Amino acid sequence: MTTMDAFNKAEEELVAEFKRRFDDGLTPDERLIQQGISEGYELRDKEFREAAQKHRSGKDKRPKIIKASQIKPEKQTWFYKIGDEGVQPAKVCAMYGGIGGEGKSAFSLHLAALLSRGELEGDFYGQKHSTIVFGPEDDWSTVHVPRLIASGADLDYIYQVTAETDDGLYQGERELKFPLDTELLEEAIIETGAKFIIVDPISSAMQGDMNKVQDVRMAIGGLDLLAKKYDLAVTLINHFKKGGTSLADKISGSHGFRDVVRSYLAFATDDETGERVITQDKNNYGTGFGSWKFVLNSTQVQTEDGPTDVPAVHMLGASDVTVKDLIDREHTDQEDDDRKDWESWLIELLTEAGGSMEVKEIEKAANTIGFNFKRIQKDRSKVKNPRIETGRNGFGKGAKYVWQIEEVSMDSSETTMDPMHSIHSSARETMESMESMTKEPESMHAPRKPSCQQHGTNYAVSICLTCRGLAKETA
Repeated sequence: MTTMDAFNKAEEELVAEFKRRFDDGLTPDERLIQQGISEGYELRDKEFREAAQKHRSGKDKRPKIIKASQIKPEKQTWFYKIGDEGVQPAKVCAMYGGIGGEGKSAFSLHLAALLSRGELEGDFYGQKHSTIVFGPEDDWSTVHVPRLIASGADLDYIYQVTAETDDGLYQGERELKFPLDTELLEEAIIETGAKFIIVDPISSAMQGDMNKVQDVRMAIGGLDLLAKKYDLAVTLINHFKKGGTSLADKISGSHGFRDVVRSYLAFATDDETGERVITQDKNNYGTGFGSWKFVLNSTQVQTEDGPTDVPAVHMLGASDVTVKDLIDREHTDQEDDDRKDWESWLIELLTEAGGSMEVKEIEKAANTIGFNFKRIQKDRSKVKNPRIETGRNGFGKGAKYVWQIEEVSMDSSETTMDPMHSIHSSARETMESMESMTKEPESMHAPRKPSCQQHGTNYAVSICLTCRGLAKETA
């Protein structure tokens, strides 16, 4: 590059910079004003950063120290009692958990109805109080109001609260979200005098991610403060998720839900009786962890469009069965069904393979058909009639590990017989034919695999799949 080329390039860059800074369509005065605004933003941004740094360092605060002797002791207020046992405390949040259709919503509206009549057992008994219901998943005219009528509620004490919106172009309303609309809820509490808040479900009424502890704590924290400030009870309705064997693990979302609430009631249906069961799984301020039962009676409610049937709660008293019992029962039944499936498959697989098969091949076959091989490995020893034994072919590095059907030793004077064979004629014929076999000298006896002559298998009658199948058909 020559000296002249360098000079021309420098001149071009200078012109471009001049246009960038001054050829912006602004007058000199306007440019000064714009520059002043920019400097103001920079100043405010600097002040904000300094304030944030000061807050993080703790220099903008100091400890507030209060003696315990200065705090006035207060009696724990129970919003809901069953007998003398406190179930749901006031001034905090409680949670109702269960799968859909277990009566959580109906039960919470049942309590609201009792409160509206002054008949709710607890420290508010004899006082009529209002309830605010957030129920975005159910329609008010076809679900909430008919259920409240069926429960005998005084509808003048039940309120729906939404947020009015007006952006200048559109006017409407939306459901409240927490913690965003905590102040709006406080205004509604002051205006209605509510002593009971129902959030059904909490997943539809919170901002953020319900699987994140911090989001859950922020959403419920504001509700908790309002409960304490206005001496009221808050019920958060949540759903059970799939999996989990403990009541704590069944709750959808973060474990923060169960951590933050002070009372947790679990709901489930006893399929054997049709009754709904409530179990107190958490009770921080009480000593009771009881279980109670109720039924949902179909109740007809008159509307302008004709009668409609809705569920109404009828309490039945204490329950000997807990929600945990019902979950364990369901889990055990499912496990039994699953085991019956793979157990029959495994016996058939080994039978067709001649009685034994290499473990690697069994695993491959299980994965192909969709069975959980680790589960089969764990429960193999529980298989009965016939038993599945482990074995090894060979030694050292070339050894192959196998599973095999247990060999059944029989002699001429004694035959091992599965009781189920006694109910089928073909099994009896097989038994008779085996008993009529020629006796062998004792010295000639050696462990061997007796056969089911009726169906041509190499295994004993108790193992023969055909015999087993025929017995099941006639059972």
